[in-house]
Amino acid sequence: MSNKVSLLRNLIILIILGVLSVNNLAIASPEINPNRNFNFVAAGDWGCDKKAHETVANMQNKSPELVLALGDLSYQKGADCWFQMMSPLINKTKMVFGDHEYNFKNSSRLDEYLQKFNLTKQYYSFDYGNVHFLALSSEVSFDKESKQYTFVTEDLKSASENKSINWIVAYIYEMLYTSPTFHKPTDTIRDIYHPIFDKYNVDLVLQAHSHNYQRTYPIKYNDKDSSHPIISDKNEGEYTNPDGTIFAVIGTAGADLHNFTGQAPYVVKQFQRFGFLDVNITSGGKIMKGTFYENRDGTDKDHFTITK
Repeated sequence: MSNKVSLLRNLIILIILGVLSVNNLAIASPEINPNRNFNFVAAGDWGCDKKAHETVANMQNKSPELVLALGDLSYQKGADCWFQMMSPLINKTKMVFGDHEYNFKNSSRLDEYLQKFNLTKQYYSFDYGNVHFLALSSEVSFDKESKQYTFVTEDLKSASENKSINWIVAYIYEMLYTSPTFHKPTDTIRDIYHPIFDKYNVDLVLQAHSHNYQRTYPIKYNDKDSSHPIISDKNEGEYTNPDGTIFAVIGTAGADLHNFTGQAPYVVKQFQRFGFLDVNITSGGKIMKGTFYENRDGTDKDHFTITK
């Protein structure tokens, strides 16, 4: 009897360790059917005031299965106000870390978020349906000698070879590309990671940091002048298996909006509005449709469709 008890105990320990590994490294989809339809929503630069509460309520109305929080969550010394505001959606939420998760009002909230989202590090990945999601961190080392770089390259290689994966979505706080506005792009991240995104056919990159909305054409990395990427498809919103990645800035969750001083030639749509991006995977996982909904009246301010 004691041997059976010992075997059972060891089995339970192995199961627990396996679950912890999944939660901390690569969160697997609860749905094993890669052809299922589902939707996810995304926005960054939140705060806890009225505008952010409106974003949460409007996201709820879309009944998302996933919520991507793109950094700069609470602008207070603690994270409690954001956790409370997000309580209807928090169990569906995956985050990336912005600069205000570190040093705002002389307070770091890093450990609060790591614990809340059961993370051991700031970069991770997971599959949901036939979409592979990659969360990168602009706030820790990301150069070619870093652990993050090794993780990202190995992760995207694996995802690109997985026949059950039809889409790859990456999300990060700082911007690789942007029109002229309050914050400049982080060209060091762009020069390291956009060529990798090209290599492994990343479909969509979601960013924040600037408090406005922007969407690019499908673009490829330009190694002669990376600030002027190669536009691979000049359609404004309908794409069929484009040879390039769409980059979107969605710093529109609630923090005060940032003005534009121009429009980059690779940016097809930009505006100052509070709201969020709602992305629907439809037609048995073969179509991705993204729609930006404005908080003020729930209108569709921008949309794009990718078909594979």
